[in-house]
Amino acid sequence: MSPIFLLMVGGGLIVGFLVYDWITHRMRGRLKKGRAIAKKKVSSKIDWKVYALGIYTVVVFYLYIRGLNRAIVPEGMDPIDVEAVIKRAWAPAVFILIVGGWLTWRQSKAARVGERLLITGQVAELVAAFKSVFRIRPTVFNALEESNKKIPQPVGGAVAHAVTTFYVTAHPARAWSELRERIQDPYMEQFVYILQRGEDSKHEDIMVALDGLLKRLRRARELRDKSEVNMTVVTGQTRIIQLIALAMIAVIGFVPMLRELYEYTAGQIMFLIVAGISVGTSYIIERKAVTLKEKVL
Repeated sequence: MSPIFLLMVGGGLIVGFLVYDWITHRMRGRLKKGRAIAKKKVSSKIDWKVYALGIYTVVVFYLYIRGLNRAIVPEGMDPIDVEAVIKRAWAPAVFILIVGGWLTWRQSKAARVGERLLITGQVAELVAAFKSVFRIRPTVFNALEESNKKIPQPVGGAVAHAVTTFYVTAHPARAWSELRERIQDPYMEQFVYILQRGEDSKHEDIMVALDGLLKRLRRARELRDKSEVNMTVVTGQTRIIQLIALAMIAVIGFVPMLRELYEYTAGQIMFLIVAGISVGTSYIIERKAVTLKEKVL
């Protein structure tokens, strides 16, 4: 099995997947729209994919950098009189290490975007619960404490700390300041701004302001769902292509016979060109997806 044959097989798998995805993308789009109605749970911790990508980078770097004995028959001599030369694929190894480290850093950054989505979702839950409680208990911190009972971390813990701070110090400004410091979210900022004026405004005015905030949160949620549905097909194709490419690179580095092509200058140049184009294309697509997600936060 030569590297060229392996590349042809990988290319065939990619083309086959794209054809299949093109046929079924409408059905998957409808299913995605149905699921978008359900409530999403986004982890605020670093995803396991970050650690997996980092481990993969180190392992594959070793597969390309490790020395392999290559037999060289001097010209004009008997094949028995061979010389053993240790060969390494330096350029692919360094390329994999740099790109892998960079992708690991980007993946951890994407996890932070997921944390922002989580916080925004929890703020929406808090505002809806507060509005229901405040309707019958028009005392800001009392209603805030009651509405926060079912809000999980990190928003739930930050709000509980702010309520405790108010009860201990009797200084609302300090409580709001600590809440802003712990939860840096534009919708939380609007919510705190409304509550700060709760003492000087009519109950009906506060309810109207909360209604407006809830409408903005719902519009933002609908926009996120719509953009995610539109990007699902493109990002799904990109992920499959990336997985196939990662598997091919690992197999080539693991099998000594396949790696031999990339131990010489011509093979290393070919590797850098093909891999560079693939990484660049994936980066452009994922960057557009992340930018779109950040805009609708």
